[in-house]
Amino acid sequence: MGLRDFIKGVFGKASPTGGPRTDTPAAPLKRRWAGEMVPRQTGPGERIEHSGGGGICCSSVRLEWVSREKGENGTPLRARTPEPRTGTMPESAFTAAGKTYGALRQLTCRQEDERGPWALDRYGRAVLTAAERFPCFDSSDYLYEKRYFRWFLLCEDGKFTCVYHTDGTDTVTVTEDVLDLDEPCWKAMNGEKCFEEPGSQDR
Repeated sequence: MGLRDFIKGVFGKASPTGGPRTDTPAAPLKRRWAGEMVPRQTGPGERIEHSGGGGICCSSVRLEWVSREKGENGTPLRARTPEPRTGTMPESAFTAAGKTYGALRQLTCRQEDERGPWALDRYGRAVLTAAERFPCFDSSDYLYEKRYFRWFLLCEDGKFTCVYHTDGTDTVTVTEDVLDLDEPCWKAMNGEKCFEEPGSQDR
């Protein structure tokens, strides 16, 4: 066996951890949501108080859902105001957008970049993530403070589900059919152009 054939044989084998072969890259993550209805900002929402582990108080954006299809005057043909429901559940057993999870990490089973905003959950659904670091007031804080406030956003059937978690706590707050969306989620959603027109190419 020549040196070239030997090298090909080594790098063509499955990884010792049982991971994917190096010559079969995974398909790219879905980076947008589809649907006949899209969210639209109607103004500022109520400030959202998240408790636990130091907590955080966030500004928010009030949403409504409108149809992509418009009338002759450019006005959406349909509009819907969300009817939110919020609950706190154990991080080890919670439900979001009709599916159950046994750990927070099951919302981010696959990420192309652990710092990137997109992930796939355990069911293959696209999840948009956002995070803000705990407040740091001096050099010691910046050196040792590693905790974050985290949001995980799912979109199904013209509704947002938001899962919020504070690092170091054992609960999550789940809001179904979000009306007032936390600013970090709104910024991430706009930055990622999550609702492009149908037929546009994946990035």
